[in-house]
Amino acid sequence: MFSALIRLLTGKPTNDNRSLYEKLGGEAAVDAAVDIFYRKVLADPRVNEFFQGVDMEKQAAKQKAFLTMAFGGPNNYTGRDMRLGHAHLVEKGLNDTHVDVIIELLGETLKELNVPDDLIAQVADIANSVRADVLAGYTEEEKQTMTTEDKSLYEKLGGEAAVNAAVDIFYRKVLADPRVNYFFEGVDMEKQAAKQKAFLTMAFGGPNNYTGKDMCEGHRHLLEKGLNDTHVDVIIELLGATLKELGVADDLIQQVAAIAESVRDDVLCRRQAS
Repeated sequence: MFSALIRLLTGKPTNDNRSLYEKLGGEAAVDAAVDIFYRKVLADPRVNEFFQGVDMEKQAAKQKAFLTMAFGGPNNYTGRDMRLGHAHLVEKGLNDTHVDVIIELLGETLKELNVPDDLIAQVADIANSVRADVLAGYTEEEKQTMTTEDKSLYEKLGGEAAVNAAVDIFYRKVLADPRVNYFFEGVDMEKQAAKQKAFLTMAFGGPNNYTGKDMCEGHRHLLEKGLNDTHVDVIIELLGATLKELGVADDLIQQVAAIAESVRDDVLCRRQAS
């Protein structure tokens, strides 16, 4: 019974036989909490990098099913276990600090929904109980036997060598294209390419070694030079042409384009403005 799990996690007896799911308010409460929670996550620069290119509608549905099960409600969760479901994020740099932020934002969400402190504490205990699994990552043996579906976009594209080749070809195209090349006048292209390789590696689900500015701050000086949606369209077009030239499959090119689209408002500083 879930009440036994609550006693195990909190060390406190309970005379209320209702599940935590029922105490929180059932389906409507979980749905509202997940929607607010992900708005907070996507607005928080401490963790939003892990959700670039993610289909947030599907992610929210998966999270609602998981939390419903974890809180003692109906079990309709069909996703992967915590370790495998987050292993690609561990590869991207997910650590205890990020988990702390997630638990913090979940607590803020529940507080905003007027959930009592004792129930928020129970939710935090449950989140902390899966911390070790979330951060466990893949074993070396599992990496060797991963299916295509298991692999990150970074791995599907071909890893470091592929990203390096793509960025080099991409910038050759950019510098030859009069629609956008004037934005790069006077730029140290060697440093620019290194920064872009680190960013794309992170965005595609590879190791997170990106130390650059966020998208808005990094492009604000280009907005002053007139950067707009038309230019972003050209950049995405050239990135797609680059991947096509490298023989990347159309479905993967579409995934790359979706990630590029997901940061459009950040690049053009619209998200902060809104």
